Amino acid sequence: MKFKEGYKYTNLTGYINIFSNPQWYLDTQSELKEFFYDYDGNKENKSQEWLEKRNEFVKMVCELLEADQIALGDSGINWDKDRSPIDTIVIHHTSTPSDIPIAAINALGLIRLYAPNYSKKDEEQFGQPIWSNHFYKNRQTFIAYHYIIRQDGSFEHILQDNQTGWHCGNWDYNCRSIAICFLDDLKEKRPTEKALRTANEIIKKYPNCNILGHREIKPTTTCPGNLFLEKDGWKNDVFLKPQNN
Repeated sequence: MKFKEGYKYTNLTGYINIFSNPQWYLDTQSELKEFFYDYDGNKENKSQEWLEKRNEFVKMVCELLEADQIALGDSGINWDKDRSPIDTIVIHHTSTPSDIPIAAINALGLIRLYAPNYSKKDEEQFGQPIWSNHFYKNRQTFIAYHYIIRQDGSFEHILQDNQTGWHCGNWDYNCRSIAICFLDDLKEKRPTEKALRTANEIIKKYPNCNILGHREIKPTTTCPGNLFLEKDGWKNDVFLKPQNN
């Protein structure tokens, strides 16, 4: 395959060979731990070079995945077998720039969620080709969210109601929730009014559900941002916002 330009630190040929092996996630443990598993998201304590290397790694995985150059499973565990009746909606943000491609969110899901899960030595899936049991637009997907909302109000409906997204770090909540994610870094800002209106319309499909921010389930994260739970926080608006024409 022909890669896009913009690689400075990455040995592309070497990685192409590694990712052609179904156990690529074991062969790249050092990179995965450094860039993802052990990374707390704080860019302030990282060098510019480190950030560039991490960005290159994500870009490479995204391009390989889009080109079907990553060895994946064609069957495996049915991760949706534990799905329960939906009683909760969990709100997230991607903590990425608002213009990041959905394909990059997919690549991040593969390396941040599925790769570590398949790396657990005492689990049934250890060493097996990664299989999500989820498809979007006729391709296997690793996105953790049921809905992704852009700031212009458009959205992607990724997972279906009967599918479990690996989105909040709590399997019980995962199995009985719908994940709605805003495509942006909302750490210190609100979603746009258009994005909130879209969220309103989606939430109407799931009446009587409890609505929680990711941080209300997992206190170690700020997701979906520091303004979500303030006294006048946008949690109040995400499902009560008047619908204006």
